[in-house]
Amino acid sequence: MTVDEKLFLEEDVELPSGLFHKKMGSINIPPQLNSAKEWVLAKRESLRPWQEFGNYNRASKPANIAVISRRVTHNVSYYYTNYSFISILLIVYCIISSPLLLLAIVVSGTACYLISTQKEGKTLQIGGHTFTPKDQAVVCACISLPLLFFASAGTVIFWVIGLTCSVVGVHASMMQLPNEDGTEFEMNESV
Repeated sequence: MTVDEKLFLEEDVELPSGLFHKKMGSINIPPQLNSAKEWVLAKRESLRPWQEFGNYNRASKPANIAVISRRVTHNVSYYYTNYSFISILLIVYCIISSPLLLLAIVVSGTACYLISTQKEGKTLQIGGHTFTPKDQAVVCACISLPLLFFASAGTVIFWVIGLTCSVVGVHASMMQLPNEDGTEFEMNESV
């Protein structure tokens, strides 16, 4: 049995960083990220089943604008997490399908991360010039913004917004409400 297999089989393994504590299939995150973990868990619980989301037996043409308004109001709040997941998938697709955009995001993100992890007051000396962390952030922004512009980040943002609004609008307006059976506008006449 190798060392890796022994570590995997042990119940508690202390990772080198000291921040994480591994227990058979789950990782406890640092206390600073507990609110993010709780948010992700809450969103995961509110994710509706994809079979229900894609059940086109419940889809129908809305009768009028009032029905569309009610359906959109209900379905957007009901399927909010599903719609968010679709938006995230579209963003990931756009980033992966554009190598220049991926490179621009990696370079900008790495530069921002390196600047943010520096110790307070640490300066950088380049060619006789001293750059404070604030100056480094300005230089990073001055390099990142044109790089993101040439990588068409603005186009990607508006494409994702437009496609997400279209998908959400069509889906939310076509999916019937749970209590909607098609006879809600008939008037009962009593003799």
